[in-house]
Amino acid sequence: MDRVRIFLSSIALFATVFACLSQPISEEMIEKIDSYVNSAPDSAIILCDDALKQLPSKPTTAKVSLLTIRGNAYFTLGDYPAAISDFNYAVKSAEEIPDTMACVNALSDLGVAYRVSQQPDSALICYNRALAMLEGRDAPDLEANILTSIAVLFANQGRFEEAVPFAEKGLEKARLTDDIETQIYAASSLGSALFLAGDHVRSLETQRRIVSVAEQKGIPRYILKTYASIIAMHKRLGNTDSVSSYIDRGRALINKVPEASIESIGFMEQSFVVLTSMGRYRESLDIQMKILDMQDSRPFMPLDRLWQRIAMNYKGLGDIERMNDAYLKSIAISDSIHQSDINEQISDFNVRYQTAEKELAIANLQAEKSRQRTIIVIIVSILLIGTVFLFFYLRSRRRKIELENIRARLDGIEQERGRLAHELHDGVCNDLLGIELMLASDRSDNNELTEMVRTTRNEVRSISHELLPPHFNGLSLSQLIAAYAMKSDGFVNYIPSDSPVSLDSEKSINLYRIIQEWISNLHRHSSATSATISLTRRDNAIILEITDDGQAFSPSSAPTGGLGLENINRRVKALCGTLSIDSKNAHNTLSVRFFI
Repeated sequence: MDRVRIFLSSIALFATVFACLSQPISEEMIEKIDSYVNSAPDSAIILCDDALKQLPSKPTTAKVSLLTIRGNAYFTLGDYPAAISDFNYAVKSAEEIPDTMACVNALSDLGVAYRVSQQPDSALICYNRALAMLEGRDAPDLEANILTSIAVLFANQGRFEEAVPFAEKGLEKARLTDDIETQIYAASSLGSALFLAGDHVRSLETQRRIVSVAEQKGIPRYILKTYASIIAMHKRLGNTDSVSSYIDRGRALINKVPEASIESIGFMEQSFVVLTSMGRYRESLDIQMKILDMQDSRPFMPLDRLWQRIAMNYKGLGDIERMNDAYLKSIAISDSIHQSDINEQISDFNVRYQTAEKELAIANLQAEKSRQRTIIVIIVSILLIGTVFLFFYLRSRRRKIELENIRARLDGIEQERGRLAHELHDGVCNDLLGIELMLASDRSDNNELTEMVRTTRNEVRSISHELLPPHFNGLSLSQLIAAYAMKSDGFVNYIPSDSPVSLDSEKSINLYRIIQEWISNLHRHSSATSATISLTRRDNAIILEITDDGQAFSPSSAPTGGLGLENINRRVKALCGTLSIDSKNAHNTLSVRFFI
């Protein structure tokens, strides 16, 4: 039955086209041709071509009407360049007649075609001229279309709060007409603007009402257009079931609309965006490939963004090679697009419209500005690449330094263990042997034994203190050094800094160990009777100095490993600092300096 119905409809359409071709041009014939724009745009183009051949070459009202109708038919099929060409021709012809209302109608349609073709600056020029020509005239249908188109333009630029008043004015004007398509266009645009502005409840109510009207009137283009808006809204609100429901309803309807029309493309684009977010990558990719394969399609979404969406689906499917190819195509297209900075133009347009000024200043993008922008992009890219390389270099260097610090710390520990083992063997063990021999002797002196035990105990306590790591327990390094000096029986004198010295735990431990090592060696290998410690900060440098009154010492004349210099050097290296030892005026000074 469906095939029979389609066959009969085709025969009826052919008969009507043939009848129109055999009739002279009249207003009734033009209206008849116009009725095919939505249902059979190909036939409308054929009829317009034949009718235009019958008209004289000079501009006439009928010629303007046919050019506008043919432009709308091309627009329905998605052939926007052809539509723009016809609309421009219609505008020029209407100006020559002159026919103000026909010119306004053509300008309105031309503005929409420019907007959909990603030429918003040209669209603004058309809207501004049309509104200026309508001033003082009663043409609510034309005003409704222009005001609604302006609202869509504002919404596309992300200026939703400004889009809503224009959409409301457009719907207000549309309700003064009997044109149901104008009312549907205005209401659908208002619903989208309200949603983008944050008024979700009022937005969905407006869309539901208008889609019900569209379904009752049986206008597939506007039903599909409204479905796309509702899908986007439910997606934003997280209503997955409603999204799936409207996608299915749209798929059942899409075959009744020319596949390359703005409504068909818009619905498919909204569908693949939603399907991607739902993880249905293959379904989304199939729709995207269908759009790209359409010979006459002009995607409403910019091509660079469309290829980005395709790359996202390949990523979701795990096809990394195709994902990379899609991203490269997106970048290539993005670099070739001549983007216009129209925010300033839109603001100027809004001010001029609200203050009833007649003209809108439109800034044309110059080639020099584009070249400068390209140079800036190149410079920024080079800086970013340099920053990335610098980051990885510094991170690698920091890791290397950290490894060297760890290695130095471990080597220092081994050195200290070896030194302490020698001290236990040569000192404490020998003292204990002496005590043992005295106890075995009948001539042992209790006082002498007591002194030897006390000396051995002090030696063991000193070694055990050196073995234990310093515990700050809330104390600063300066306070810990002061406590160390107090336990030295007057041997160490500490001079604190006038300003506090704040260091992290690792640096503090290294400095404390250097002090322990040097003071311990002064006790054992020097004739010093006292030592003075100072810790200061000068700008970003930390300076540790230990001065003693022992015999003159030269590091170059010291035997290998003497006075624990190797261990001290390792710790200085871990601090990324420098070590110097000077003998002057009967005093030796060890100095450690590093930066923070």
